[in-house]
Amino acid sequence: MGQDGPVPFPTVVLLHGQPDSSASFWALRQELRRQLDPEIRIAVPDRPGYGVNRLPATDYPGNVAWLRSWLARFDAGPVLLVGHSWAGGVAALAASESGAALAGRESDGVAAPEWAGLVLLASVGPGCLVPVDTLLAAPVLGDLLSFLTFRLGRGALARRTASVLTRITPVEETPYAWASGAAMTVRPFWRSFLVEQRALVAQLPLISQALSGIAVPTRVLVGTHDAVIPAATGAALAEQIADSTLHPIEGGHDLQVRRPEAVAEQIAALAGTAFR
Repeated sequence: MGQDGPVPFPTVVLLHGQPDSSASFWALRQELRRQLDPEIRIAVPDRPGYGVNRLPATDYPGNVAWLRSWLARFDAGPVLLVGHSWAGGVAALAASESGAALAGRESDGVAAPEWAGLVLLASVGPGCLVPVDTLLAAPVLGDLLSFLTFRLGRGALARRTASVLTRITPVEETPYAWASGAAMTVRPFWRSFLVEQRALVAQLPLISQALSGIAVPTRVLVGTHDAVIPAATGAALAEQIADSTLHPIEGGHDLQVRRPEAVAEQIAALAGTAFR
């Protein structure tokens, strides 16, 4: 039988953490192109407040509403959602029943995407907060610490960004990757970090409560030497999400940069079943 209109292709969406931009996913994107079916699209947006996205940073429900509106622009079809670090909370909330309800109130009639699968990559979750998280989110002190860390350290950040982009970005994609990464050095993204840090501290219970409402196949990827997210957090995510499995990967927090092949293997394996 024929179909009316274009057939939506399945899409893998990669959501970066904080403070970060889509540029950190370029090595992983190349690996996914090698391992995924060519008909599967790979979408790598800059989230609000980062990279070339001019929208102001927002909290977790705000990111979910933005994501749904963004996906609706190009008829994403079935979506396998990958969230790294802070954005793991966005991905988990978006894929949950409570996330759908929250976004439904804020997205003004935007249709819910068809979530096909979920990958939580070195993600925030139950038990992830450490004392420094609370300090960075505190009134006045959080502003000062964020400014000193990111605004005054802009030169060092620029050098690190250039080093990473040079190492992981293919020649044909250099212009966009540089635009995304370089935007981090000229905008006051310390304010974006602060908004999201306060959202993490205030809204982590919302994310934790949403885990039981996730009904899609899920893989929880954790670095064996992650110095940012405690190992117990990954175990809790896998335990509280019904259809989920835990997959340790040798490495630290930025697995998408340091171990793109291993991360791509996990995403491709899930896509192979989620997009059937």
